[in-house]
Amino acid sequence: MSISQDTQVALIGVPLDLGAENLGVDTGPKAFRHQKIVEKLNQVGLNINDLGNISCQERQDIDTGNPSLRYLKEIVRVNEALADITRKTIQANRKIVVMGGDHSVNLGAMSGASVATQGNIGLIYLDAHGDMNTSQTTPTGNIHGMHLAALLGYGNPELVHIHTDQIKLSKKHLLHIGGSDFDQAELDFIKQENLQTFTLLDLLSQNLSPLLSMIDKLATSVSNIWISLDLDVIDRIYAPGAGMPNAKGLTYREIATIAEYIGKHCNVIGIDVVEYNPLQDEQNKTAELGIELIAKFLGKNYSWYTNYLVANKVFRTV
Repeated sequence: MSISQDTQVALIGVPLDLGAENLGVDTGPKAFRHQKIVEKLNQVGLNINDLGNISCQERQDIDTGNPSLRYLKEIVRVNEALADITRKTIQANRKIVVMGGDHSVNLGAMSGASVATQGNIGLIYLDAHGDMNTSQTTPTGNIHGMHLAALLGYGNPELVHIHTDQIKLSKKHLLHIGGSDFDQAELDFIKQENLQTFTLLDLLSQNLSPLLSMIDKLATSVSNIWISLDLDVIDRIYAPGAGMPNAKGLTYREIATIAEYIGKHCNVIGIDVVEYNPLQDEQNKTAELGIELIAKFLGKNYSWYTNYLVANKVFRTV
């Protein structure tokens, strides 16, 4: 669903890396700004208001805590702050783009969006991994693998009750796309709760058509959509700067098509783009792809071609 040129979009950075072991993703917001994300999104007809970063403590300065819920206290604090900003932004009739940081920031972003929309929201979750563990099933203790279960009402109460006690996401309003590396406990949970997934195997065996129908169904079931994009869902050829580069991820053609379709058919109110490690990037192409996908999810177009038009002074916003 395309949005008008004067639509206000808030941009917030969350340089949190405590939910994962991927050192380097905390520099993601700084790197996106270095790539001129504000200017590039403004250029295609979005009105970006950069709110800066939420402050995050570094791991060497705090205790790990429970080894099954590593750095829980600080992750909860940061996500409470993010939830508050997200809720207020959406209630002010603005979109919001969240730059991670690790994927645990989705917990605060979606919690705030859910409260702002009174639960009338769906989540399109693009990730190679499930992120549906709890402290009882986690193989690592890393919270970036638990937050999706928490949004659905499962797991540690401090995670489940971010911002409010209500369950933030109905299981029938989740669409998980691109999964290729699920833990057994996550596979059992998906089957038990009858969650909607469209895995890499589904894509390779069925092509995109069934997925587009699933997106359409979700868009007609709720008034608002949140997009959560872990860059590791994309093949490392196109996204070498993902925190966990993926040798069997989505191609550029596939992810760009999915993003464009969502932008044309869904009322996207917010996006989080996470797990970007610029230290692993090659010629900034992961950051550039992230900016392109944000624009597409919001019904706009940013690409090498729009850059060509700008360079040749024939660009017109739509």
